Amino acid sequence: MQSVVKGKLIKLDGPTLKEATGLSGDGSTKPQPFKFGDFEELTTFRDCQRNPETTNYTKFLVGGMKKNSRLISFIIACMIKLRLHNHAQMSRDDILLMHVIKKKIKIDWVFVVNDCMWKARRKEDGPIPYALLLSRIF
Repeated sequence: MQSVVKGKLIKLDGPTLKEATGLSGDGSTKPQPFKFGDFEELTTFRDCQRNPETTNYTKFLVGGMKKNSRLISFIIACMIKLRLHNHAQMSRDDILLMHVIKKKIKIDWVFVVNDCMWKARRKEDGPIPYALLLSRIF
């Protein structure tokens, strides 16, 4: 994947992304829900809540989460899986990534970020390009 930022051509491939960000390429590829024996979306979401008894489980809203879980959700929504709208509601993939982060399961983060980049690239009104995001971080 290539992008032009501030007049410079930036090429983002697996090895470059791994070296620039320090992401781990160890572990399996992007986790699939059916390949995780211990992953259950509702249980993972319930474990993140401050008050599980009064939470509405029809939507995975971030508002009632504990501080650390809310921060992880924000990082997933704003940095790992960029989107322009509704940062307050988690998707199934977001909950899966939260499960992976909290349980310290080794996955190929380079593959996850590359997958998100390709999905963002397909959308016309997609979020800020990852090359621009990386140029702001580094």
